[in-house]
Amino acid sequence: MSPLFGCNSVTFSCMKTEEKISDNVKGHEIKRAIAFENDRGFALGENPQAVQHFATWQFTEDASGRRDYYWGYYTTDKAAATRDYENRVSEYQYDYGVSEKTAYKYYSTQRPVDIGTFPKTENGPLYLVNFDKRESVEQGRFLAWGYLVYDAPLTEKQMTDYELRATPGNPDRKAPMWEPGESKSIAARLVEGAKQAAQDNVTRPAPEKGTEKDR
Repeated sequence: MSPLFGCNSVTFSCMKTEEKISDNVKGHEIKRAIAFENDRGFALGENPQAVQHFATWQFTEDASGRRDYYWGYYTTDKAAATRDYENRVSEYQYDYGVSEKTAYKYYSTQRPVDIGTFPKTENGPLYLVNFDKRESVEQGRFLAWGYLVYDAPLTEKQMTDYELRATPGNPDRKAPMWEPGESKSIAARLVEGAKQAAQDNVTRPAPEKGTEKDR
């Protein structure tokens, strides 16, 4: 695990107001976060105005969603911060055998996440992330400006009204969603090909037995 700097604890709550969600720690905007079923988690933040632009933390989350951040690692290297975040997450999961909390993630495909661009429900959003620009997501399947995370799924109407798109990994999504004209993955094509071959073998007539002369 990377060395830790600035280990003062920081208490943070995802404060909900009528029009805004605050999601930052010591001026760093949270870019990535993961929470586990034991109410522990990790976060990656960025603050272009800080001497060390990037930081990662571990946090503890209480029943109200209030988070206490600690064990901060600060750096000027974005790649180093990303590696530290991913290493801490994987090491914690390996050491403690915990799973990620059930959550529902929705991408904002048409505009950055801002006031009036997402539904506010009793289940969230728990937090939101805005990208620096419109980025390719879900292995290049579409573009998005950022995403929101909820405790429970949104309705189809809510997604349509705010032009949000659910990630295929959401618990209520049994299979990937395909846009019209979007090509299927190689794996999906292989599965379909195998099924078709099996059907062809069933309907194909058996070859006639040859004579001894033919052998």
